[in-house]
Amino acid sequence: MSSLTKLMESKPILEKELSIYIKNLDFEPKLARIKITLRDGTLLYVRYNNYNEYSYAIIYSKLELDRVRFDNYDDQWNVVTRPHHYHPRQSKNGFISPMNGNHKHDIPEFCNLIKSGKLILADFRFK
Repeated sequence: MSSLTKLMESKPILEKELSIYIKNLDFEPKLARIKITLRDGTLLYVRYNNYNEYSYAIIYSKLELDRVRFDNYDDQWNVVTRPHHYHPRQSKNGFISPMNGNHKHDIPEFCNLIKSGKLILADFRFK
């Protein structure tokens, strides 16, 4: 499935699940991403490429590592969910991720995690 198709299918899920939190949503097909600005200033990025790679990122501020990211861009992390991994806030390391690369599974999961507020905690991990 193409990156554009994944973006087009992810957009309505993001809009529905995060509707009350969204200040602005930019659908950027040439950049293969969706950029969302939440009402509190937090930025969300959903990216896909045509090699079945993805990244779901939350940028809390411009401070170094003040972000959370789920991706499968590399497989260097020794986790059972490899190549899918999670970079918690304030950490470069990769940890177990609940994502599996299927946007129909991942995007609702991503939205639920955002709404839960758990990802704000630097020590939050998945089991």
